[in-house]
Amino acid sequence: MKTIKKILDNLFQARPKKAFYLKVRCSDCGEEVRVRINRASDFQVEYSPHNPEHRYTIKREIIGKDCFNLMGLTLALKKDMKVLYVDAKGCEFIEFCRE
Repeated sequence: MKTIKKILDNLFQARPKKAFYLKVRCSDCGEEVRVRINRASDFQVEYSPHNPEHRYTIKREIIGKDCFNLMGLTLALKKDMKVLYVDAKGCEFIEFCRE
């Protein structure tokens, strides 16, 4: 009985999300692009005594499906995955989704 309970507890335990999504809009053509962000490979951990809220940085270069303009995006996130600031080049940042 304990074994079954242990298995069920492990199955329904809250785990951190492995992927997030962000949306950007191209400054030239207006195409909206949805980009998958992998927590294991795209998140850079930041340790700064000058800004203790800044925990993660995400840097991505994005190209749309129909538009081939290069878009650059840098996000700074807090520990609870809320956006601190955005640096967008060639695009407009729309949202950061935790789906």
